[in-house]
Amino acid sequence: MRISSRSHQGDHVRFTKRAVVLTAGVALLAGIGLTGTAAQAAGTATGGAAAAACSTSSAVTKRTGSVDSIRIELRYSTSSRCAWGRIYSADPGDKVWVDRSSNGGGTWTGPMGMTTVQSGSDTYTPAYDDAGYVMRACAWNDTTGTTRCTGWY
Repeated sequence: MRISSRSHQGDHVRFTKRAVVLTAGVALLAGIGLTGTAAQAAGTATGGAAAAACSTSSAVTKRTGSVDSIRIELRYSTSSRCAWGRIYSADPGDKVWVDRSSNGGGTWTGPMGMTTVQSGSDTYTPAYDDAGYVMRACAWNDTTGTTRCTGWY
């Protein structure tokens, strides 16, 4: 049986994609390089003070999405200009985090505030300063290994 180089290249591409996805999944589960302090997450000249000033009052949902049956929300406080992620209809082990970008989503900092459902069916991230940034909320389904994010806001 002869395998053409074209078929072999396709197999190599599929293997490479699988290896990248597997590596990213292991890093996500292990938490490698995925956490920072509130001051680092604030990313402003005032550092931790900006993160401490976040309030969840006057909250509205700005973006929604889903990963399998899990509902994802990007919540936003109009009074403090802070945003956070929330998931519901989730199971213990499912995760939520936010990403934040200063260039419209071209590059971003994240995952920020990764939080795992410990019990029940919902959880949320800490609130982060959104002034001058766009943010999105992302979730990971522990059962299927699937990740999805809301749109940027």
